[in-house]
Amino acid sequence: MDVALALLAVLGAFYFILLRPVINQQKKQRQDISSLEVGDEVLTTAGFYATIVEINTYEDRPMEILLEVAPGVVLRGTTLAVQEISRRADPDDDDFEDDEFDEDDGDEVDEPEPGDPNDRADDDRSSSARAG
Repeated sequence: MDVALALLAVLGAFYFILLRPVINQQKKQRQDISSLEVGDEVLTTAGFYATIVEINTYEDRPMEILLEVAPGVVLRGTTLAVQEISRRADPDDDDFEDDEFDEDDGDEVDEPEPGDPNDRADDDRSSSARAG
């Protein structure tokens, strides 16, 4: 009888210490994935923050999402790549990207002159030449 009670106590502890938190985390992730919307900012399992650009659902394969990690850089992946939702899209904001990223207004970017003290890339090249 004592062995059965001890075994039951160990199994109960195993459930509450190890299994229950994992089950709750999986349940939360399923809820988060089912509520994904275009414009949500997510943290991927690889550690990148990205904005959902498009969500595609298929009958014969997993749901696919397109993630914008930088302006103009879009990655394609499954919902398994989403670790958590870091920021929800604003439902009142129809054009969410214009607030985050300023679009180029057509003006040319001024390139620094060679030897310009504000040009840090020039400093890096000259210091690597001295070191080598």
